[in-house]
Amino acid sequence: MAYQNRLTRIEKVLDYIHENLEESIHVTNLAEKSCWSRWQFQRVFGQATGLTVAQYIRELRLSKAAELLLSSKTRHVDIAIQCGFDSEISFSRAFKQMFNCTPRNYRQRGKRYGLRTPLQYRSLHKTHTDTEKTFTQIRIESRDDFQIQGRYDWIRGPFSSAPDFSERVPQLWSTVMAEIEDIKKGARPIGIIDTQDHALHPDQMLYWAGYLEPIKASSPTTFNGAKPFNATLDTVKVPLQEYAVIPVHGKATAIEKALEWFIFQWLPESHYYGVQGYELEIYEPDYDPNNPQSYMEYWLPIKPR
Repeated sequence: MAYQNRLTRIEKVLDYIHENLEESIHVTNLAEKSCWSRWQFQRVFGQATGLTVAQYIRELRLSKAAELLLSSKTRHVDIAIQCGFDSEISFSRAFKQMFNCTPRNYRQRGKRYGLRTPLQYRSLHKTHTDTEKTFTQIRIESRDDFQIQGRYDWIRGPFSSAPDFSERVPQLWSTVMAEIEDIKKGARPIGIIDTQDHALHPDQMLYWAGYLEPIKASSPTTFNGAKPFNATLDTVKVPLQEYAVIPVHGKATAIEKALEWFIFQWLPESHYYGVQGYELEIYEPDYDPNNPQSYMEYWLPIKPR
């Protein structure tokens, strides 16, 4: 009960922040609303979210400003005031620190990237989870077209009538890694899921396992009874897309829970539609699927409502 009360207090503070972004918000006042001292509140907030209060408020304000830059012709100074900044100079400085470009350049590019969305409670059933961060924040990113080298297989996903991804995906990754003689240091493993409709595979998705950096392949091998692989890896091209980026902490089994939360809770309450396309699993170079401290990101294609 104490754990749930703690989360309820944080949720009330988050609601207040979301409803008053245009106003001055002070940590001392937030602490009073939470019934903790300022120090206690900052510690509890950081443990549950992974962010400081000031960082969270600043990122939300700047994300709102970035959206206004793309969706309106409002002057920069008016956007600055609307998003809680006291001057265009302070706004531009903070904006460049977060997005690595000026507000003018962001508007000229015309693409969403680096946007933070409001934190949401992670559990579907409002119970204790085995993740350290109880609240999750989704990023909105546009990614230009790119290609990877790797291998592919047809899989049935978690929402299929007969899912087999938990067996076939690890097998595919094992095969890809066995073929590779020399992975360039720092190359990031990436999984690509083609969720578009395929007439010959109505209940399946095409899963690619590969790397973002060029790599070599060894002699041909056979996978699941299929024809031998060629000496060079296959290539898949992913078009320009806009994504919702889900952070996933922990073992690989946490991915399924994160997707369930995103589809059933976050997406219906957001300002976005899910669309068919290419979903991405982007891993750290040293990612270990069995390590509870691992981290990866799941990118789902979306479009504004």
